[in-house]
Amino acid sequence: MNYFMAILPKMAGFLLLVLIGFTAVKTKVIKKEAMPSISGFLIRFVLPALTISLIYSNQTTFRTLVQYGRIAGTQAVMYLVMAGAGILGSKVCRLKGTTANVYRGCSVGGNFGFLVIPLIMALFAEEGGSLYIPICTVMDTTFVWTVGFALFTNGIAQKENPVKKILLNPIFISVILALCLTSLHITVPAPVMDIIDSVGATSSSWGLIYLGCSLAFMNPRNLLKYKSILLLAATKLFLIPLGVYAVSHLFLTQTESLILMLISAAPSMTTSSMIAGQYHLDEEYASAAVVATTLLCIVIIPVLFLLVSL
Repeated sequence: MNYFMAILPKMAGFLLLVLIGFTAVKTKVIKKEAMPSISGFLIRFVLPALTISLIYSNQTTFRTLVQYGRIAGTQAVMYLVMAGAGILGSKVCRLKGTTANVYRGCSVGGNFGFLVIPLIMALFAEEGGSLYIPICTVMDTTFVWTVGFALFTNGIAQKENPVKKILLNPIFISVILALCLTSLHITVPAPVMDIIDSVGATSSSWGLIYLGCSLAFMNPRNLLKYKSILLLAATKLFLIPLGVYAVSHLFLTQTESLILMLISAAPSMTTSSMIAGQYHLDEEYASAAVVATTLLCIVIIPVLFLLVSL
């Protein structure tokens, strides 16, 4: 399958949804005060509903998760490589203090819920790509709130337990709940599942609209102040994803390698700015990193698929 030709119309559609969100902000339909509510609804209701819907419809159980041990292990190593690249990059750019913390934290994980999940569903539906979403979600949540969180808050008094962040994460809870339902062969009434499926189906559109809203509230002028973000974008969005595909392709299936490449190429998560603000880090730098990687990924992700299709 020529994934480059397949992804172009998908990325065009995604860009249109991002523009809808951007326009909604510029026309004052959505105000900044509403952003936490939209984000909260997506994270606490929409994405968990999608997760439950995928696990229940595919009847994925704890037992079947063992089948995904290789991709889970490879994904774990991938996050450690991201962390190493973040530490090395901050030293190369001679970043200091909380700016270095933000650079390193932004290198780990990415916008999994709002960008990666919709792309996996759009590109790999026929190959059973949705089967990988639950396990990849668990791995992403775990490493973002352990390794990534540790890099963000290194040397700073931590106010929260990262393990607690994982266990209380709504998406993580939804994964465990859905796996319990399928593993114990508990039947959910059809009307209830219809509602869950309906709510979860809105994730791809609302997730990208939210991204567009977030971009509209960020100051693009900040991008010109931080040349180190170019190195962050180059390593996170291009070099590491290519390396991940080249190595994983040797022992994983084509679909699994492409999914891992896509996960590693995700832009810095939008919550990076929230973490920076909460822990008194360089919030302006975090916002610039999110803006730059989000804008560039729209171009770089199709290029990655072009290169692996050659």
